Amino acid sequence: MNTSKPALAMMLTSALLLPCGAVAADDAESRGLANVKQFTLDHNRRLIVQAELLEAALVDYAGTIAAHGGDYASAWSAEGPRLAKQIASIRSLWLEASNHYETIEGIVAGIPATAKYDLILDAGNPGTESEDVAEYDLKLPDGTVLKRPGNLFHGVTEPLFWGMNEAGIKLSADLNGDGKTTRGEILFDANVGLGAARALAFWAKALEADMSAWTPNREDAFTSVVVMTPTVGDYFGEWKESQFISGEIGAFVAQSRLADVQGIMGGCRKMYAEALSPVVAAGDADLDSRIKAGFEELLALVDDTYAREASGAEFGVEEADALGNDAQDTADRIVALVLQAAAKAGVRIRG
Repeated sequence: MNTSKPALAMMLTSALLLPCGAVAADDAESRGLANVKQFTLDHNRRLIVQAELLEAALVDYAGTIAAHGGDYASAWSAEGPRLAKQIASIRSLWLEASNHYETIEGIVAGIPATAKYDLILDAGNPGTESEDVAEYDLKLPDGTVLKRPGNLFHGVTEPLFWGMNEAGIKLSADLNGDGKTTRGEILFDANVGLGAARALAFWAKALEADMSAWTPNREDAFTSVVVMTPTVGDYFGEWKESQFISGEIGAFVAQSRLADVQGIMGGCRKMYAEALSPVVAAGDADLDSRIKAGFEELLALVDDTYAREASGAEFGVEEADALGNDAQDTADRIVALVLQAAAKAGVRIRG
């Protein structure tokens, strides 16, 4: 994600200059904060379960390759159907795990105490970049250590499992048995796959521990919504650059990036509706209504675009840009209103 937008910085500065009048916490706010935390922990637990199943599936896959002395061609020749089923299972388990994380990413990535996990799991850059680096090293079963390889979902495992990373392809293979080998039909490096699956399970559990220890509070809730909502334009940009628009294989090949946007922005809306709306409404019911209407508008745009795509609509680059700009404009309006509400509540945005 990219939260260093100049417009966001200007809105933050403006909000901090407004007069602050504290709004008292009430039972509705406390319940809302608790609900957001429990929602996040519930999906985090499902993420852990799926990550563990994924790890087990990679153990099976690696075992099949090892049984043939690490010779992928020999393994495919002897056990092609078995390997094809194993890869199909791995991809399905990966997608389920990823979707559980995307459902809570809008919350996790916006809370200062847990934001580092978003970089590690889903959004961080490799160490070759200058900012937003995923601060971890990946140790593989054979003892190799990959220094700062990038985020685990979209930087390591998705490119590996779907054959987007040329270095991870061990053999082209007709996985669906149609007599042709097309892009993405490959056997991938079992050593990297198993190491990455183990890392996913490890970091998902670490996130659970820190989320369990997190004490929900008004400042973090406001910060989360302000930081994450304006990232919607970046996600639309990633959708535009993916194979779903350009036809070129690249990032986000497992499913449309719009599916992820639904989860991320849904998390932002949930944080506002559950944890912040009681605070804002108590001081300014009209402002609260406008913010909620903004979120409904934003999610309706995302949902409609994704539904059109799922029904077979094709989007050109210009239309994708226009939709992304509309989404960004709506998100910026929401954030401006939320910053007004934060100022009225005497809350300073962190980050």
